Amino acid sequence: MVVSPWITTAVILFGIIVAIAGVIAYLRMYKSSAWSATTARPQQSDGSGTDSTDNDKT
Repeated sequence: MVVSPWITTAVILFGIIVAIAGVIAYLRMYKSSAWSATTARPQQSDGSGTDSTDNDKT
């Protein structure tokens, strides 16, 4: 059974498109989680640091 060349090309292109979409989705998720992890730490340390210095000043 021989498959038409255009079907093979269409399936390969579909696979490439799905792979690119998957990589983009993964990178968006990774950047979102990495960004929230880096912003959560300074806020906690800055929040506790500013609260203690504000309390010391008053």
